[in-house]
Amino acid sequence: MLNHTMATGVAISRLLDDVDVAGQNEYVAQEIAEYAELARVRLHLDNAAVTAAMMFAQPLVEMWKPQWKFAYTIGLSLGAKFTTEGFFIVDIIDHLTDEFSMEALKEGERIAVASYDWVAMNQRLRVFRNALVSVALEQPLAPSGMLPILMQPEDPAMHVLIVDDSKTVCELHRGLLEQLRPNARIHSCRSVEAARTYLQQSTERGEYITLCLLDLNLNLPPPEGDDGTASPLIADILGQPNGLTVSSEIDGMDDPAVSPVPRDFRFKPLIALITSHAERLAQRTPLAADGSIQGCDVLLPKPMTLGMMRVLVEGSQL
Repeated sequence: MLNHTMATGVAISRLLDDVDVAGQNEYVAQEIAEYAELARVRLHLDNAAVTAAMMFAQPLVEMWKPQWKFAYTIGLSLGAKFTTEGFFIVDIIDHLTDEFSMEALKEGERIAVASYDWVAMNQRLRVFRNALVSVALEQPLAPSGMLPILMQPEDPAMHVLIVDDSKTVCELHRGLLEQLRPNARIHSCRSVEAARTYLQQSTERGEYITLCLLDLNLNLPPPEGDDGTASPLIADILGQPNGLTVSSEIDGMDDPAVSPVPRDFRFKPLIALITSHAERLAQRTPLAADGSIQGCDVLLPKPMTLGMMRVLVEGSQL
């Protein structure tokens, strides 16, 4: 099972918290996750489609409580159609479940399409991606035995940018990534300026980055003579070029003055801010509802673990 489908089960079960689903609410999250994973495998859905399925399913689950399975199935159909070509309702009946008739599925789609707010869809898809990643990070799936899942033949090679002024942290993050994606292209930078140059060069070559791992403090060492345990003030860090500066650079590349031709939403990287100052930063600037903060999709504390990195690797494939 992938973290995204596990998070789908948790997210939908939370929407059903006020409904006693056959008296077994405690088992619903796992049941939903298993159905979402079955759909992902049998319908050959990529991460974008799984995310879009949740995006379309959420209002339907709330509308049709407690019939989560029908609501999510309609979300699957719309999500697959939104992100791929050549998907039809009959594919659900032929490959996933014949529990619902063709007429019921068509009517469900009709209601869903008529009632959906079709505004800022690319941005909304990223918000739902971030939210699912945030839920998955609450309890990442165990990393053992995952490589056959992560290394599927059709998976594109990852392009990862690591920005951290610590050589040790850069090597740690590279090592975790290589365990999960041995074929990943990984570049490390130690400063904002070096990251800016690499981002510009990659964009000019059309080699878009799929995952960006940023430290917050890229400039301020511990005070001279200190034993290395002291932390600079958040205000001092934010007063210098920092990880959020790199995030702003990435957002700025969507500006028509920089990139006249709009880029496909799949090329916007998942940006994770990984810092020992995570708690203090969150107190200063509260997280958005989807877990993002100031242009960064994810805020995580150091040190990074293999389970956390797995969530980011899976979540970046949008």
